[in-house]
Amino acid sequence: MRQFNRVTIIGVGLIGGSIGLAIKKNGLAKEVVGIFRHRRTLKNALRRKAIDKGFMNIRDGVRNADLVVLATSVSSIVRIGLEAMKYAKMGAVLTDVGSTKNCIVEKLEKAARSYSVNFVGSHPMAGSERASVEFARKDLLEGSPCIVTKTAGTNKPALKKIMNFWKSLGGYVKVMTPCQHDRSVALISHLPHIVAFSLAGAIPERELIYAAEGFKDTTRVASSDPDLWADIFLTNKKEAIKACRMFENSYNGIVKALAKSDRRGIVKALGRAKAKRDKFNYGKKTPGQKIAFGSGSRP
Repeated sequence: MRQFNRVTIIGVGLIGGSIGLAIKKNGLAKEVVGIFRHRRTLKNALRRKAIDKGFMNIRDGVRNADLVVLATSVSSIVRIGLEAMKYAKMGAVLTDVGSTKNCIVEKLEKAARSYSVNFVGSHPMAGSERASVEFARKDLLEGSPCIVTKTAGTNKPALKKIMNFWKSLGGYVKVMTPCQHDRSVALISHLPHIVAFSLAGAIPERELIYAAEGFKDTTRVASSDPDLWADIFLTNKKEAIKACRMFENSYNGIVKALAKSDRRGIVKALGRAKAKRDKFNYGKKTPGQKIAFGSGSRP
């Protein structure tokens, strides 16, 4: 069912492209527009049918949009969001897909009121280590959690629109404050990436020839874009460090038990970890069960 006449997506990569494909699949908008920096990406997005029309500048692409989705890197969302607000029509709603929320929501929600538009922060917890529109999928968001942020200043009708939007794309919506979001994703998304990068970096290259599926699975997200993830870590530095300290405590507990040849202690620590992992439901939701937020691989 149509919710918008025009949706504009700024940054049509894996997530932006998947959103475009999902909007078209579900008939949520009359027209999906993309804004690009490179003409090659614009052509690829048109070829993949992730958008109906593309522009190389924000002014023309944002004009007349009912919804603007900021799907760029975390480090550029605020700058591009402020630029988009200058040209957005009165009453338009802007949202983003960034992996950190506090630094983004604080600035854009306040600025939105000056432009007579509304901003609601979002974070669809879906992704891949691959970032191009070439890998976009119309079902990428289906069955995945999506965090939507709410503050004392959040416009309620706009919040409802954004919640309905993500639900219509197949996501399970969870409303949090920006601070709650950053604390949570530091543990279940940012920390796993730090660990995966660290593990991949620790292994001598000459040993990789012997690596099998266990190493491949554990380090998959270490193939993600380093620039993109450096920005994510730095914009959530405080909570990311706290998450790393929690990991250190768990890791050191196993190392100490191993140093003492304490088999019982090792089994106990591994058993606790296994019990948690076995409860993880890959983001799917069953009746009466809370959503399990899994680790994505993008902002």
